[in-house]
Amino acid sequence: MASDRFDRFLPLAGVLAGLLFFSGLFLLRDDPSNETGPAKTFAYWQANHGQHQIIGLIVAPLIAFLLVFFAAGLKRRLERGNDSAHGTVALGGMLFTAVMFALVGMLEAAMTSAAKEGQQGAVYTLNQFHAYDWLGWNAGFAAALLATGIGARRNGMLPTSVAWATIVIGASLLTPLGYFGFVLIPLWLVVVGFLLSRRSPDAIATAAALATPHPAGP
Repeated sequence: MASDRFDRFLPLAGVLAGLLFFSGLFLLRDDPSNETGPAKTFAYWQANHGQHQIIGLIVAPLIAFLLVFFAAGLKRRLERGNDSAHGTVALGGMLFTAVMFALVGMLEAAMTSAAKEGQQGAVYTLNQFHAYDWLGWNAGFAAALLATGIGARRNGMLPTSVAWATIVIGASLLTPLGYFGFVLIPLWLVVVGFLLSRRSPDAIATAAALATPHPAGP
């Protein structure tokens, strides 16, 4: 019974991560870009250091923590009735993304601390790293979503429309349209996490068995 409860919690961790991710994107919507000058960059982080301390020390680490559980849930569901490597790739992609969230939390905390101490040069340098953190996010999420979408097409763990949407979003992250795919990630986490929490592992195994072609008899 305890194992069943834990198995159902794993996808719900994705729902919680998606909600926190959405709130983080909303709070970070006015972050200075890589083209913002040193003075404006420093003024922004100095004026908003309290808000970003919350993001850096609470929100980002929590998302990283929850994605580890969600990654384990994806791997378990993808491997139901399917011996492919989709689950391993999805796990690796999500774990890499979790590390990126922890790194972003460190950057946010470091910039707020430097801004509070009046270190303009340090703030500007750290902000340049922060402006390109999406490169790591996109790589990790692309691997996780492509593996999940393709694996779901094989074992039926997600509705067909959701599986195809997962593949499209994952593929978009590897193109110049990656920004539009990226802003859909929080919604994807919520939807997929909710669907997996409502669908039992036994139902997934049954769907996988029905989807697997059987060899013809002699």
